[in-house]
Amino acid sequence: MLFLRTLLLLLLVFLKSIAAFSQESTNLAYFKKQAIENAPTLNENKNLLKSGEINNSIIDAQNNAFLVNATSEVSVAPYFNNNGQLIDVTTKPTTSAFGYDVGITNGGLYAAQVNVTKNLFNKAITGNLLFQNKILNNTISLSSEEITHTIIKNITDAYILAYQIQLQEEFTKGILKDLEKRLQVVELLTKRAIVMESDYLLLALDVDSKKLELQQIQINFNTAINQLHSLSGATIGTVKNLDAPDFENVAKPTQFFYQKRFENDSLQIIANQLVFENQYKPQVTAYANSGLNAVEIPNIYRRFGASAGLRLTIPIYDGKQRKYNAQQRILKEESLAFYKDNAKVLQTNNLSSIVQQINALDANMLLLDKQLDNQKRILEIYKGKLVQGQVSVVDYLNIIQNYKLNSYTKLQMQTNHWLLKSEYNFINW
Repeated sequence: MLFLRTLLLLLLVFLKSIAAFSQESTNLAYFKKQAIENAPTLNENKNLLKSGEINNSIIDAQNNAFLVNATSEVSVAPYFNNNGQLIDVTTKPTTSAFGYDVGITNGGLYAAQVNVTKNLFNKAITGNLLFQNKILNNTISLSSEEITHTIIKNITDAYILAYQIQLQEEFTKGILKDLEKRLQVVELLTKRAIVMESDYLLLALDVDSKKLELQQIQINFNTAINQLHSLSGATIGTVKNLDAPDFENVAKPTQFFYQKRFENDSLQIIANQLVFENQYKPQVTAYANSGLNAVEIPNIYRRFGASAGLRLTIPIYDGKQRKYNAQQRILKEESLAFYKDNAKVLQTNNLSSIVQQINALDANMLLLDKQLDNQKRILEIYKGKLVQGQVSVVDYLNIIQNYKLNSYTKLQMQTNHWLLKSEYNFINW
């Protein structure tokens, strides 16, 4: 018996663990995490960053590694009507023969070589290319940061709106529950002829109306939850209750995102300029080859050899392209400065405006709280008088309707307060 009880206890614990594990988290952090993990653009950017790291190796290989290739060529340049022969391959044609000048072709070419080349003294050129690639990777990282920030904002706003509907549902359930209790009392009063039957029917009608309203709110809540899952890129699941939105105003960052973005854009202009000017640096290339290189077939096996050398390239004149490119760079930097200054003003103004709106909402909610407290007291008084038949159902329903409207107004204010905080965090970044 003891063994059986222990087994049943363990089974219950196991089932509870499964239920707890399978139950979906319902807080804001969960949806944020899901959205960030499932965002295809963020996952694509991760691959782009990996590709950027690979590109560093490509740049290094292109500019510092030994490049080896094999070439092969067979070319025949015969002469016609040479010493009575219709076709003759020779390096000593007669003056009456027809064919290319022997000084150009030597009768042909037979080559099979392995070639090795390597750029020398190009550390600055490689450095400029790597710097440009680094800035490109930084651009991708900033893009991911901005996408993540926008995702969090969208999820937060959608979560707040879904939570607002949940609060509406809870409030309506409370009103409905109270009305149903009042309906039972009014039914008894009607049977005792203390309250008119029309009052009972009016209250019953309002109860039915609240039930329909509650059904619509629940439909809206399910739609909002589905929207949250869609924004999160997660499969739609069942959510019964949402936790209250948990976030505070973020502190002022040491460097705003727009500053980081403009700083990176400025470095991008510089990097592009440096890469453009790579072509004006003297370039030294070492080369070597070995293999077969012959112009006639007789004794071709003796024409295996090797050669090596250095090639120096020095740019001299490009029609002032370098000067014009530098002028364009200055104009681009000036344009960036214009946008940066404008972004600073807009951010300051927007943050100031949001703070003013939050302060105004706080003041209005304090006033509304006082009004709601008074309405609650009046509502309790009317409840007592209703069961005594001292007030009409119409008056009671009017009080409830006014209380409901003000409660919904307070709920909308609270929702706007959360949305403004979300907007503040979105901008103050």
